[in-house]
Amino acid sequence: MQRTNYLPLIAALLIGLPFSASAQRAEEPAMRTLIGGDQEMSHGGWGAPSIHYTRVLDQDALLVGARGGWIINHRFTLGLAGHGLVTDVSNTDYDRYLVDNGTVLRNRSRFFMGYGGLLLEPVIAYRSPIHISLPILIGAGGCGYGYNSDWPHEFDPYTWQDDAQAFFVVEPGIEMEMNIIPLVRVGVGASYRYTSDVTLPATAKDALHGFNAGVTIKVGCF
Repeated sequence: MQRTNYLPLIAALLIGLPFSASAQRAEEPAMRTLIGGDQEMSHGGWGAPSIHYTRVLDQDALLVGARGGWIINHRFTLGLAGHGLVTDVSNTDYDRYLVDNGTVLRNRSRFFMGYGGLLLEPVIAYRSPIHISLPILIGAGGCGYGYNSDWPHEFDPYTWQDDAQAFFVVEPGIEMEMNIIPLVRVGVGASYRYTSDVTLPATAKDALHGFNAGVTIKVGCF
């Protein structure tokens, strides 16, 4: 019986394996990364005024603000945002607290609030004329009461006083954006404002928590 020599076949297989593996690696797509990769990234920037309806101390109120930032590869914005209360909001419980503690008010107090911070905004399906963005604001602000009172001093009978504090805020949101022209986008959306506890007299500790609903007009290079 003739014996078959398999050594040449085994040697050929061992030699061919590395070449086959290298050919497979060459055909596979490059590993994808969150930032960068084998494709050139695009960069832009935008700014936007905004107006939002909200409720503060159980009263209807308006917040006016602005935001903007650097947009990376059309899909993610890193920037800044801020809002300020422009509505005259009062608190009769706080006024009563002042009177009970001997303050002579010339008129009712006014509540004020403003906040701002870092803006993180992913964009979903940016190529579509109507798409979604998910803005998140993380920052800090200030709130308090301002009021006018009489003081027994002949040179200063009408004095502006205030009672204020700082707070931490996180505000996630969702917006439907419409590409009006290449340089302009209009967003309609809502967000929810979470803050640290309020410690002002005669004021609920969660007085600043609440929904915002409003409009943003973005102008820039997207």
